[in-house]
Amino acid sequence: MTTRYLIRFDDVVPAMAWSRFAAFEKIAADLSLPFLIGVVPECRDPKLSVEPERHDFWDWVRVRKHAGWTIAQHGYQHLYETDARGLLGIGRKSEFAGLAYNAQAQKLAAGKEIMQREGVWSGVFMAPSHSFDEFTVQALRDLEFTALTDGFGFYPYELHGLKAVPQLVARPLGFGFGVETICLHVNTMSDEAIGRMIDFIRAHRKQIISFDEALQVKATVPFIASALRHMTSAALRARRAVRA
Repeated sequence: MTTRYLIRFDDVVPAMAWSRFAAFEKIAADLSLPFLIGVVPECRDPKLSVEPERHDFWDWVRVRKHAGWTIAQHGYQHLYETDARGLLGIGRKSEFAGLAYNAQAQKLAAGKEIMQREGVWSGVFMAPSHSFDEFTVQALRDLEFTALTDGFGFYPYELHGLKAVPQLVARPLGFGFGVETICLHVNTMSDEAIGRMIDFIRAHRKQIISFDEALQVKATVPFIASALRHMTSAALRARRAVRA
């Protein structure tokens, strides 16, 4: 057995830290890497604007999609309205959880319309701050989303009718089994952290897979996947409770 890695980038917007992302773009091109990126359809969060806006942003996203990257819809405007932790119980704020179904569905539909218009919608959802609730999932299903990048454990599973690829870590741990989705925020990464991640990617290229490939990973013993999901859920919730 060996660990498979999925490299995920959150907060991909026109005015993100492109200078910091450049190293990842280069290694992706050099090694034909299938990154997963969370694109905010209509970013209105000023905290995500850190460098001059890229005016060819959507052209850039389309090129990455054609190169095999998975483009996830990262919320709608990335504006938090509630402090609801949602189904996972780990986020401290939310763009969706805690709102009525209609309010959530309208946001998701508006974001989907933009992604479709730009030719990059994939049916994959990435919740800001990992916070979504039953209404979010219901709206996603009604809008024909099929998968999300979030959840506990090390193997894909079904979450209320959607396929979920777990996301637990911000750096590789290498347990030796399953899928580790490594969640990166380039806006806040130091040069040292970027360098370490680039070195890791280069050394572990054969273990890095696409989101579609991650969906197909299965545990050799079925109950192991469920047990790991419950164990990591309890551990992560306890850790977040201590830090709150």
